[in-house]
Amino acid sequence: MSNKFSQKKICIICEGYEEYDYFSKLIECKVFHSNYTIKLKNARSIDNITAVYQNEFQNDNSDLIMIFCDTEIEPYGQFKNLIKKIDKYHNKKVAKDIVFFANPCTMQIILSHFNSVRLSSNSKVKNAPVIKRLTGVEEYQAKANQRETIMKQVNSSNYSVMKANLSAISCEWQEVPSSNFIELLDKLEQADTSWVTKIEKKFN
Repeated sequence: MSNKFSQKKICIICEGYEEYDYFSKLIECKVFHSNYTIKLKNARSIDNITAVYQNEFQNDNSDLIMIFCDTEIEPYGQFKNLIKKIDKYHNKKVAKDIVFFANPCTMQIILSHFNSVRLSSNSKVKNAPVIKRLTGVEEYQAKANQRETIMKQVNSSNYSVMKANLSAISCEWQEVPSSNFIELLDKLEQADTSWVTKIEKKFN
């Protein structure tokens, strides 16, 4: 019988640089329990996630592989294709347990550290005014220096603010805005790692 408090290796495949930088910052803030060793992989595109996932799964370097991405906006073609490919790879409906999303984009989650926001678009131009108002970053285009400036403002104190704001929006991916990201955070905060084993068993 496995120890429910045993150490677990978690690989999180991030869609792109925003997701990678943001999750790196959360790790730096030490908001997750020490029972998890978290490795991040930057897929650099939602279309690359499946290949990165399959490679990681075949190498068997982690206890569990999870995915952090955007849904983009309707008709959600790339996101739905990702779900389909993950389920097809395992010949089981497992994507719902390992894919964590933000609709319409990850900026919905990031800005929730600073205030309650309800983005309706993934357009950087459209979101630029609210990004400037909450972070001071002008004409946001996801450039490295802009991402760095925003990440410096993310900390363990406003982490709880973000969680409270996320809990007020839907967790159904078809709704705008929505995110199930809080589910992943809740899992990684707890000392009990048995949830990892439960998901692992679904692949068998």
